[in-house]
Amino acid sequence: MTLSTRVITMMEEWMAAPLPAGDVAAYAAAYTARLGWSVAPGHGHRPRRGCTCGDRECRTSGAHPRVSWVAGVEQARVRAEFAAAPGAGVVAPTVPFDAVVLPRQFGMAVMVRLDRAGPVPCTVTDSAATLLVQAGTGMVLHNAGGIVEVRSGPDRWVALPPSHGVRWDTPPWHEPGGAALTLPHARALVQPIAEVARYFGKARAEVDR
Repeated sequence: MTLSTRVITMMEEWMAAPLPAGDVAAYAAAYTARLGWSVAPGHGHRPRRGCTCGDRECRTSGAHPRVSWVAGVEQARVRAEFAAAPGAGVVAPTVPFDAVVLPRQFGMAVMVRLDRAGPVPCTVTDSAATLLVQAGTGMVLHNAGGIVEVRSGPDRWVALPPSHGVRWDTPPWHEPGGAALTLPHARALVQPIAEVARYFGKARAEVDR
């Protein structure tokens, strides 16, 4: 086996290896290496002290950008930045994808319908489910109503696991193996969102009787 072949084999094994639970630097490196996503250290969460942003009422403690942040994709830089920011969250600009943010219960019901066709990357928090779709396609959901928030472009962002309170419902890669999932066009969400909206509307009407 040649040196170059050994290096390629080692890289493939690293890419396919399970990520250590809670290892922020490992996850950040995986987002850049496996997916080509730019990421940056965000604020962190301190037990009993709250978010490092200093806002005692912060609603996204340890899961939002710093005041000044620049995302990067170069491995050495990403590793160095996260090594210098222990406890930081992971944030990514919505450039390689659009993020569709839904109330958690609503979003999980949408995910059940989408899973029938194939896996869709989705993060969850206590209050929200965030589905990732092809970049620039989220605009097709502009008529979906106020329950849907679409984040798109370099000025918007999402917090990624293992940021505080954020986990993957469906990770953006195949397990095992680490190969990136193909993101769906946002139009794949139109019918599931409409179906769930009708269901929730009916359920509320029955409760109000």
